[in-house]
Amino acid sequence: MYLMANKSKKTSQFFHVFVKLVATGLIVSGVVLGIWFYVFNRNNEETNDAQIEQYVTPIMSRITGYVQEVRYEENQFVHKGDTLLLIDNREYKSKLDAALADVALAKQNSVVAEKNVATTASTATIGEAQLKAAQTNLWKTKLEYQRYKALVSEDAATEQQLEKVNADYQAAQAQFQEMKNRIQMANLSTSQAAANVPSVQTLIQAKQALADNAALFLSYTVITAPYDGWVGKKTIQNGQLIKEGQALVAIVSKEKWITANFKETQLEYLKVGQKVTVEADAVSGSDFVGTISSISPASGARFSLLPPDNATGNFVKIEQRIPVKIKLDENNTKVDFLRAGMNVKVIAEHS
Repeated sequence: MYLMANKSKKTSQFFHVFVKLVATGLIVSGVVLGIWFYVFNRNNEETNDAQIEQYVTPIMSRITGYVQEVRYEENQFVHKGDTLLLIDNREYKSKLDAALADVALAKQNSVVAEKNVATTASTATIGEAQLKAAQTNLWKTKLEYQRYKALVSEDAATEQQLEKVNADYQAAQAQFQEMKNRIQMANLSTSQAAANVPSVQTLIQAKQALADNAALFLSYTVITAPYDGWVGKKTIQNGQLIKEGQALVAIVSKEKWITANFKETQLEYLKVGQKVTVEADAVSGSDFVGTISSISPASGARFSLLPPDNATGNFVKIEQRIPVKIKLDENNTKVDFLRAGMNVKVIAEHS
């Protein structure tokens, strides 16, 4: 009995010593952790409210039509200009052919109009030459008439001869006047033909604009990647009817950055160009280096759809968050593992 009591007493003493040691260790660890936490927070600013960001661009159809071919797979990396989808282009190609035919017809009409100008101008030129001949003939018959008139007064010619010469003179006058009228008509026709040329040229421009528009719509049947990146979920199939403005696929850019929402009380320790340390939840045991590239000019709440209105009388002071854009150092190969929407922790050392 004595031995058992003695053994129990020693066990109890050992347990009390063990508890004291554990308690002392916990107290020392707490003190050390508290000191470290105080020193760390005194020299660093951190936030868990931070996510990886990338451009996610929805690719939309600009026309209505049937999908002829889908040339991408889900999560595939594509380069700028790579063809993603083909839409049946027969309808748009026929519209372009019709528009081009209208342009060709308008150009032919323009050629005809210009030839009409040249024809009427040449008619006027010929008329000018004929007018000179008629004017010479008029002058000649006038002299002949005056000569016979003088001869008749001297009884050197008969009245019949004078009448004949007078008739020739009157005919020459009529011919001269007719040629003048013809020239006026030819000049008027030339003016009218020349006035038609600008309208025909304008018609060509209008037809060409329609053809360009038809060609533009035809180009919309080939949907390409706007930049290098990864395509998302595949929701479009061959033969599917798509509408104008319908979202076809989303493409995620290669460019990555972090949007860290720091408290307003932390901003005084942050500046553009400052280096920061980034810890990603998805990549354990590896830190990333980043650089603050910009600081938002307003709080995140101000950019929301319905900004808070503090003039209602129900004001509650809430510490605001300011978005800070951080550019990652791409020298780290593990940056490629990061994806848009991942949570990260950002630590900024006081400068």
